[in-house]
Amino acid sequence: MPLIFTLFWWVIVYPSPSQTLPDLTYYNVSWQEFEQLPAVNKPISLLKPDYNLLDAAIYQATNKVRAAENKPPLKYGALLHRTAVFHAQAMIDLDFYDHYNYRQTSYLSPDKRITAFGGVFHYTAENIAQYDIINTDLEYCPARQKNNTFVYLHCNTQKPYAAYTYLAYAEAVVTGWLHSPAHRKSLLSTNYQYIGCAARLSKNPYQQKKVPFARLVQNFGGYGSPADSTADISLSSKIKL
Repeated sequence: MPLIFTLFWWVIVYPSPSQTLPDLTYYNVSWQEFEQLPAVNKPISLLKPDYNLLDAAIYQATNKVRAAENKPPLKYGALLHRTAVFHAQAMIDLDFYDHYNYRQTSYLSPDKRITAFGGVFHYTAENIAQYDIINTDLEYCPARQKNNTFVYLHCNTQKPYAAYTYLAYAEAVVTGWLHSPAHRKSLLSTNYQYIGCAARLSKNPYQQKKVPFARLVQNFGGYGSPADSTADISLSSKIKL
């Protein structure tokens, strides 16, 4: 089940160290073209996920939603992507779920992270989420195998649940954000022109009764005079859908 959480703030940030960029193939196509790629309809491999594809799927699903709401598409922001990857991975590695990283104070807050990765924006915002990778019902039955791994079964039929495809997972997460008022503001705001998205999977999939999940981050950046009220400082509570 998803948990989602959002933060908005005004910030001006400064340059910092670079990171290796991903393959940009998935960002150089429209969301319509992206949906036609065979890879996007494959189940997410929990043991060897294609993070380049998964991050791009979230980006493309975001622009699909914006198109449906008659908003201009967001451009891929390399430094925002780096920031999102860093925080998504930190939340997994350090086992926390928050906008604030108290274990690494140089990257404590969203504005500090964007600063560290070279951002210079008038406006920024961050959405985070936690969402199961396997598409179970609310109630499911974990079953331990002989090799001590788990499968996740429908309690009545005993049939195993399947992992989301890359495209279906991205659309499910973005839909969750869209139906939360605070997250909807950042998704649809015209204050932002750039975005970076990332998802990183929980440790040791199939080793626990709990369904494997990912922690996800969207970082937004924009320039110019505010077009709407999303530049106001506001912090939501955690939301469970």
